[in-house]
Amino acid sequence: MDPSFDLDPAAVRRQFDRRAKRLAGADFLLREVERRMLGRLDIVRLEPERLVDIGCGLGKGLLALRQRYPGAETIGIDLSPRIAAEAARLARPPGRGFLARILPGTRGPASGWLAADAAALPLADQSVALAWSNLVLHWCPDPISVLREWHRVLRDDGLLMFSTFGVDTLRELRVAGAPVMRFHDMHDIGDWLLAAGFAEPVMDMEWIDVSFPSAPALLADLRALGGDARVARRRGLAGRGTHDGLRERLQAQAGDDGRIGLRFEIVYGHAWRVRPRPRPSHAPIVFERKRPS
Repeated sequence: MDPSFDLDPAAVRRQFDRRAKRLAGADFLLREVERRMLGRLDIVRLEPERLVDIGCGLGKGLLALRQRYPGAETIGIDLSPRIAAEAARLARPPGRGFLARILPGTRGPASGWLAADAAALPLADQSVALAWSNLVLHWCPDPISVLREWHRVLRDDGLLMFSTFGVDTLRELRVAGAPVMRFHDMHDIGDWLLAAGFAEPVMDMEWIDVSFPSAPALLADLRALGGDARVARRRGLAGRGTHDGLRERLQAQAGDDGRIGLRFEIVYGHAWRVRPRPRPSHAPIVFERKRPS
């Protein structure tokens, strides 16, 4: 299967920049997936001295990781310079004295906030013990290249943990005729992890069902998650009739309580970078004597 998404990288960057002021509107989903990812760390024996959150958004996930690993140096990276700057601003201690001492995330090893592409991280080879990424991979036009980059920055015995939207996400929007970006199957992502050099990949998925009081509320929250960055997206503004028609078709999907449901397929993955095994300097040759017939 072709791993490339129908995404325009320049449009993706613009979408992230536009999300800087409204990203908090998507927190309900980001935080819920983050909570479930953190639960998966409970079964992993890991004490990273340095970790990176790739696609860190406003930094709430990185704060949760700092609370779990207070001795770790933490790095937050986001594609949008505006979002990275806002995350850095929000992470600043509120001041000196008692409050600065008791608020979480204001003490411990240094944190850094950088703007960079997930496929070109400004980190040295094998420089982090944990690479973490929450709902970012589906925004990457070339996911295999991104996974190879994440493998590059992980040290031997380092862990990658990530989440992404699965193939059936937003199917209700497709039914309503809305343009929706393409998501990929969990099994393909597992194959890409192996192709990128990771070992022991573990993939699983679950559904998260969210309901909205109206079609405008649904569309507003989806815009906070990101807009249309497809190569085949409409370049001009859609007319009022187009928007009204979409809202009517979505409203027609409402249940008896008047609320409209959306189902998100959340794919979780984790894998390790393992120390390469030395190749033997010689290969044994086995000779078999055939018995005469």
